[in-house]
Amino acid sequence: MAGTHSPFLLLLLLCFLTLFHGSTFSLVIPLTKDSVTNHYLATVYHGSPIKPLHLAVDLGGQSLWMACGASSSSRSIPSRSIQCIAATGGGRSGSVGGVCDVIARNPFGDLEGKAVLVEDTVALRSLDRSTAAVIVALHSCAPRFLLQGLAKSVKGILGLGRNQISLPAQIATELGSHRRFSICLSSTNGVVFPDSGSQDSVYGSEISSSLTYTPILTKKIDASQSPEYFINVKAIKVDGNRLDLNKSLLDLDGGGDGGGGGTRLSTVVPYTALESSIFNSLIAAFRAAAAAMNMKEVAPVALFEACFESENMEMTATGPKVPEIELILQSEMVGWKINGRNSMVKVNDEAFCLGFVDGGLKPRNAIVLGGYQMEDIVLDFDMGTSMLGFSSSLLQRKRSCSEFSPENLLKRTG
Repeated sequence: MAGTHSPFLLLLLLCFLTLFHGSTFSLVIPLTKDSVTNHYLATVYHGSPIKPLHLAVDLGGQSLWMACGASSSSRSIPSRSIQCIAATGGGRSGSVGGVCDVIARNPFGDLEGKAVLVEDTVALRSLDRSTAAVIVALHSCAPRFLLQGLAKSVKGILGLGRNQISLPAQIATELGSHRRFSICLSSTNGVVFPDSGSQDSVYGSEISSSLTYTPILTKKIDASQSPEYFINVKAIKVDGNRLDLNKSLLDLDGGGDGGGGGTRLSTVVPYTALESSIFNSLIAAFRAAAAAMNMKEVAPVALFEACFESENMEMTATGPKVPEIELILQSEMVGWKINGRNSMVKVNDEAFCLGFVDGGLKPRNAIVLGGYQMEDIVLDFDMGTSMLGFSSSLLQRKRSCSEFSPENLLKRTG
């Protein structure tokens, strides 16, 4: 995917491939969660000389972009090159004989702007820090105004979407490996494994063998494939009772009247957003189930509608004991269960609130599964087979996503 490599970079890449071949070690992108913005931030190494760079993670983002000026070693990509065609989906870009113009998007601030496709050094370390991957990767050089709304230390966005120029896809191309990555979000330190071919070596056989798989649906936008990740939620249950929903809203091509259907996974949205009728049905069912458990409802707190007194809540390994929410997928036998840790948000010392928000009457998608609901769950995105693997909450095993961060791994093995 990259253009002409310098002799020095070719030597580094050759050394890496020699070290990595046959190794059980996995490349890792460390994540942290910014407490002010609730964004998940990734650290990669970039430029020449290589230095760390913080990027906001957009799970369904088109590609990697950085504010211009992050590196002096970037090389512009010509408008009629193979790389430009891959980045623009075959559409025209740039003037004849000019550079490849692309669109960079900041979904956190709802901003977009014209950027230039470039290539430059990107380095990732292995989980045990014994090796490092150094590749010449495609990314966009974007105007600095696109940084509005991001955490102060952030210099761009790491898009992990379904296309040829996402960083995991470029790494797979360089290594000649299967297009697959996994992500494990945390309220503290999470990880992205951009080459998670062997789940056992990453998470251990106990967790990797427990993953449930569901198809990743493809949504067409005009003639192109959306880079975002959609799953087929057919129903929602609260404590085993199915909600009475307009099923057309759950269909990816449903929605009608200007709204969109289907279920999308997002790290941009902090809490799951539901189309208004779905939201109201969930709130009503949850309140009824909570009343049956003698949970005392209190005044709502900003963002959230259903809040409950925490004083008499029973605490379990998976958070407060509350009614269980389950997303039913391709069959009744396949469900994504959401327990107290992922459904309830502690808003103060006296209350927990149900961490779902009203997405409005005509949202782009009927259900947007937010970052909070995906924390401490292993998500395996197999782009080659278009399947998503998901674990139950790791807290059930007295584990968490933070333990897979390089720092915590070294503490355990050091």
